[in-house]
Amino acid sequence: MSPAAHQRLFAVLAVALIVLHVDTWNAGPGPLVFGWLPWDLAYHLAWMAAAALLVFYMTSSALWPEDPDDP
Repeated sequence: MSPAAHQRLFAVLAVALIVLHVDTWNAGPGPLVFGWLPWDLAYHLAWMAAAALLVFYMTSSALWPEDPDDP
């Protein structure tokens, strides 16, 4: 992929994470995940994992190439 395509993909993923962070549909009690983890906590843990992956992608060489002037 070209650098411009990587930048567009990053922008789309960042906006998606911002929209998913405002989770008004998770209000109130819900089912337990794995029998002990509340649903909204599991959702936020998954959201944080996705955000961490986005940060790793952001710092990869695709979006942040090494400086060609640096020896």
